[in-house]
Amino acid sequence: MAKFEEFLEDLPLLVEVGLIAIKQGDEDSAHKLFNAVGILDPKNTVRKMGLGLVAMHKLDLATAKKYFQEISDEEPLNYRATTFLGLSYVLTAFEDTASKEEKIDCLKKGTEIAIKVANEPKAPDSERKLAHSILELEKELHEKTAQKA
Repeated sequence: MAKFEEFLEDLPLLVEVGLIAIKQGDEDSAHKLFNAVGILDPKNTVRKMGLGLVAMHKLDLATAKKYFQEISDEEPLNYRATTFLGLSYVLTAFEDTASKEEKIDCLKKGTEIAIKVANEPKAPDSERKLAHSILELEKELHEKTAQKA
């Protein structure tokens, strides 16, 4: 029987195929692929990131927030997870099942996270751009709310 260490070089391939599975809507395969990453390298947060993206893809925002928060807690400099955490909070404001108070709280928390990433010079450009997009989305949401009032 082969040792898991022999397959560590295949982790990037598993992650890439997992992301493709998400794009194709194949949640079951994506789960299996990201769980395989976790088996091969249990300390690697890529498994949680992948499962968070699967949850976000199907708009299971509570689960997505859970995974992204865990990564952010474990790796405070993981700006990708932090940015997706902010996005998950902002998207909660669009859920019909969320109360008005929850929507406001989530919008505030998501905005705070996005501001933090957008203003962080160490954050990669792609994460800072996504953070700015989150802030634009939040601004549009406020403008639409103000127009309705």
